[in-house]
Amino acid sequence: MRDEAGTDRYNQRPKNRAAVLGTTRVRLVVVSGVILIVSALTVYRFVPATRNVIHPKGRVGEVARTVKYTCPMHPFIVSDQPAACPICGMSLVQTTVSQGSASSSASHLPGGVSLSPAQRVMANVATTQAGFREFSIDTVAAGKVAWDERRLAKISARISGRVERLHANFTGARVKAGQPLLDIYSPELVSSQKEYLLAVEGAERAKESPLADSRAMMEGLRDAARARLRQWGFSDAQVAELVRTRQPKSVVTVYAPASGVVTERLVTAGQYVTEGALLFSVAPLSSVWVHAELYENEGGRAAIGSPAVVTTEAWPGREFRGKVAFVDPVINPETRTLKVRIDLANPGEFLKPEMFVKVALKGQKVRVLAVPEDAVVVTGDRALVWVESSSGTFEPRNVTLGRRGSGFYEVLSGLSAGETVAASGGFLIDAESRLKSARSKAPEQQGGTGR
Repeated sequence: MRDEAGTDRYNQRPKNRAAVLGTTRVRLVVVSGVILIVSALTVYRFVPATRNVIHPKGRVGEVARTVKYTCPMHPFIVSDQPAACPICGMSLVQTTVSQGSASSSASHLPGGVSLSPAQRVMANVATTQAGFREFSIDTVAAGKVAWDERRLAKISARISGRVERLHANFTGARVKAGQPLLDIYSPELVSSQKEYLLAVEGAERAKESPLADSRAMMEGLRDAARARLRQWGFSDAQVAELVRTRQPKSVVTVYAPASGVVTERLVTAGQYVTEGALLFSVAPLSSVWVHAELYENEGGRAAIGSPAVVTTEAWPGREFRGKVAFVDPVINPETRTLKVRIDLANPGEFLKPEMFVKVALKGQKVRVLAVPEDAVVVTGDRALVWVESSSGTFEPRNVTLGRRGSGFYEVLSGLSAGETVAASGGFLIDAESRLKSARSKAPEQQGGTGR
């Protein structure tokens, strides 16, 4: 038993030694790998961001990095200079693009697709030619309707007294020019009327006097008393009626100076008012103002006299045309917007103050290369169109887009006039291309797994 046990222990020693040696080798390999990685990281740490590379011809060069500006909401909008996105108006954000970015982007383009006539019909693929269109540089902004301040009438009390009656007793009441608004009782008014009647009687008696100075003095007193009544709101008709009846009135009636809507009522019946106190505000609705807010970068498109078209969801299909009458000389520091004012005629009084509207400032028209909106496929940070290179064969093409309007995109680069593009079904062609690419890669992956 001992010999057998000893023999077993003796036989086990070589096996343990082999295991120990194997473990030692593994540890040496791991330690060597760690040392190599640390060394590489140490070297990489001191290599600048722009690293030297060996060109195919053996010359040493640097990877050029170009500063570009792109829109966060529309990444396919790229500019060489700071600007605003032509689609949403947001300021473009600075980004750095390496020299090989264009080629790498092109290398990731999906492959071409060939479609049979039956497949084109099933996919609803229609084609059109890229061509030049007339684009109008319109600026669309949100706006709000306001009263025409130039025609706003403020009515104040010309005499102190107590409000006896309100003829227009609520805000929003429609009044016409010459319509009574309220009656004011004033003891001073009664005294002034009596003084005027006495002056009128004195002037009539003075006509029989042979003294010219006496006649002139009495006529002067009469005219002064009448002017005082006129100053307190008496009309010529009221003065004539007072002379005819010889009965002073205890109240004076205040009339509307113009037709419109009562925008403010600042008094109530029984209230005592002083001379100069504001009573009513009346404004007409036959003409209104529209205040629009433009982005800071759109300020150059707003000029006094520019035509403007105003629309509102309250009256679909109806357009209100006017012109820019005022451009605010100061930018709003909080919203970074510029306020412009459009004067509008408002027949029928369809537009109401505080109503939200959409304002389109009409600009100059330019002729640019354009394609339908449905022809553009936006994928991530780029936009592409499917160009029909031959009958039934479509190839992808990166394009740079500009303005958008009337169902078309302006094409800044990547496409030429006369080229045929897929006007509809572009997304289906793109999906077919990616599916085709996935199918071609599947056998390679399976073969790699088998090996």
